[in-house]
Amino acid sequence: MINGSLETLTWAHQTQLTEDDLEIFDTPKERADATARLAESAPRLFSAGLNAVIIEWDLAKLVPKAAVDSYGGAVWCMATNHAQTKLAVGTEDGHIRIFDITNNALVYKSCFNKVNSRILSVAWSQDDKTIVTGSADSCVRIWDAATHTMATRMTLPKEGRDSTLVWSVIVLKNGTIVSGDSRGRVSFWSPTMHVIEQEFRALGADVLCLTADETGHTVFASGVDPKITQFKLLAGGSVAAESAINGAGGKKKLIIRPKKWQLAGFRRYHTHDVRAIAVSSHLDNDLIISGGTDTQVAYCQARPFPNENPHRQPCFPPLNSVISVAPEANLILQRQGNTLKLWALGKAEPASRLLADQMESGQALQVYQRQKDLLRMELKTKTNLLCSTISPSGSLIAASDAEGPKLYSVTYVDDSRSTVRVRRISDFPPSDFVPDFSENLGAVQMRFTADETRLVIATVEGFVSVVDITGWKSKQFATIRRHCGHRTTEGEVETDAGSNDVPTHPGLARHQAAVAAETRTITSMALSKDGEYVATSDSTGSIIVAQVSGEQQIVVPQLGQGKKSEWPTSLAFSEQSHLVIPTSLNHLYVFDVAKNAFTDWSQQHSLANMPHTYNMMADCVGGVTTNPEEPNCVYAYSASHITRIDLDESPGPRGAVLNVHKRKQIEKDIIAKVLEEKMEVDKRSEKQAKRKRKQSVGSQINGQAAMDVDADADAPSIGDQAEALANDVDELYKGKDWESTVVARFREAGIDADSPNNFRMTQRYQNLMHASFIDRNTMVVIERPWIDVAATLPSAYHRHKYGA
Repeated sequence: MINGSLETLTWAHQTQLTEDDLEIFDTPKERADATARLAESAPRLFSAGLNAVIIEWDLAKLVPKAAVDSYGGAVWCMATNHAQTKLAVGTEDGHIRIFDITNNALVYKSCFNKVNSRILSVAWSQDDKTIVTGSADSCVRIWDAATHTMATRMTLPKEGRDSTLVWSVIVLKNGTIVSGDSRGRVSFWSPTMHVIEQEFRALGADVLCLTADETGHTVFASGVDPKITQFKLLAGGSVAAESAINGAGGKKKLIIRPKKWQLAGFRRYHTHDVRAIAVSSHLDNDLIISGGTDTQVAYCQARPFPNENPHRQPCFPPLNSVISVAPEANLILQRQGNTLKLWALGKAEPASRLLADQMESGQALQVYQRQKDLLRMELKTKTNLLCSTISPSGSLIAASDAEGPKLYSVTYVDDSRSTVRVRRISDFPPSDFVPDFSENLGAVQMRFTADETRLVIATVEGFVSVVDITGWKSKQFATIRRHCGHRTTEGEVETDAGSNDVPTHPGLARHQAAVAAETRTITSMALSKDGEYVATSDSTGSIIVAQVSGEQQIVVPQLGQGKKSEWPTSLAFSEQSHLVIPTSLNHLYVFDVAKNAFTDWSQQHSLANMPHTYNMMADCVGGVTTNPEEPNCVYAYSASHITRIDLDESPGPRGAVLNVHKRKQIEKDIIAKVLEEKMEVDKRSEKQAKRKRKQSVGSQINGQAAMDVDADADAPSIGDQAEALANDVDELYKGKDWESTVVARFREAGIDADSPNNFRMTQRYQNLMHASFIDRNTMVVIERPWIDVAATLPSAYHRHKYGA
């Protein structure tokens, strides 16, 4: 949506049959099959806001799937029941409205009694028999879900004359109601007496969001004061849990301990308002995830909170096709919302050495002319742009929204090349770039071939169409081929078999087992350097390589092994036309298209031998680029690093230090320490030599006369013992190989001088959006520093500091 205020989101995934379904399906087998179909179906996403429209989104096609009026004005909150069959909506007019969402429907069903205030928050009880709401009149209400009447009203105190706004409510497993309000307080309500059992001043300002773990023993709160506060239910001074002891006769006896909520800790992971917080419990460790006005999503393990440092997803991750580069024209195209921005790169001093050496030394090219903002074009579209790309010469731009792709020509107005003129080319795309039965024309990925004779378009319905654009000046376009390897459900196969006259080539993809889930979006696309192959991947992890102008299609074998499935995060072809595939687990696969097999390097190292530092990076690789000067190397980049990988060399030691700047600093520190030790040994050796010369001279002066001394006089003094120890140390170091010492200490620090240092990483660029080569040994890096983003944000909550 464009210019739509989004206030609430909710997911729904029905996995159990309703009472009506149980009447339809009689036998246990029919019911089991129907339940299995529900479990295999995709989850559903609903959104609503101040425009009074509830929208269900098509997660595969990235377009609205259904939309209904709220019938009550602006929507402030939504929640699905635990059976995932009903959607409760709180509106501006003070009503709760129920929508039926069974059988993929979104239908208005009923309305509760009205209150004289907007409904700001809503939650269902664990048994779905009651609904709890918070409103703008200082009240928390409990409603009977069957009779639609109010059962109980609980009132919060006001601060001054203004009513307290109840921004968030949740219901725990034991029935306890938790509310967060505009006073910055979190209240725990008795499920039986409906009074406040405990209340905490959790934040310095409004509490906007609450969440709890699966057990209901831990609650998190945050809001305008961006502090995340944790509450724990304690029993007898420890975390609440059911426990028992052996009683008489060996029977288990339940221990009853008084339970109290305690404020367990807090951390500030954000700079501005936190608008949403959730606990994910489907992994081995619970994750607490939060996001808000500062545009960052932060997450960390919930168990060690607040001692755990968070991982942050950048506001502009290196997503495919957000940035595209025209290397021949030194132009950059950026897509944001419904706007296209065109930049002309600046000029820099030529590279004096190979890029690998520059990474090693930390040298960057000296820029003597900064980039120029050539164009900011806001397109008249009903939705945000789904994808965009620019041709290598910069003469053509392609962009698409949900209604379909558009093609633009780019020309310079004068010789100074400081102003451009962009015009839309009519009659594009050709009508047959999707079949006649296709209702959605939007594209999610587009790429120009290197010679700019073809434009490859991946549509929201999973088609990969190849369009001939050689006649764009005369507005002549033709669809050469349409691949449909990503459309592998049984229904899609049957439909594609009867498509219209454009050659449709499923190829080997039809040999795959039919995919049950229909939620499939093409997420990545890459073209080979010679323009012969196009590789695409979708949200189910399938990767298909097809000929741009031919019929051949190859299905890349499934990535990963065992239960650990992997999804490709990007695709790229190397200079040798091998398909490079980074994955969600930070593995790197290399597929030889000509041999239809993974390369030897990939088979040996993709799973087992990845360096630990690279493997455990918090963010996944978002793109891969290649340097024409280094045909055997690829450069993988994410939001926080760029890593050079030589595909002819082994990855090296798993514990190696990859960061070239950090490694150089460690090397300097070790060498300096060893030199310092060597200087100390040399000084002691020199002193020892002087002492021996003096003793030798004294012996010659005193002669060799023998002296009689008693036994006590023969015992060495403490000073003599220390001197003897120093002499022993000097003797130990005298024959020492200092070069071997340096190498050994390098190895202890994770730097092996004898093994190749393959994965070379630089982390000097943060919030990196894109990296690609515009010439031999010349890489353009586009980053969005957090400090620049923070400068555009509204004012944050002001915390009073003592003495300030």
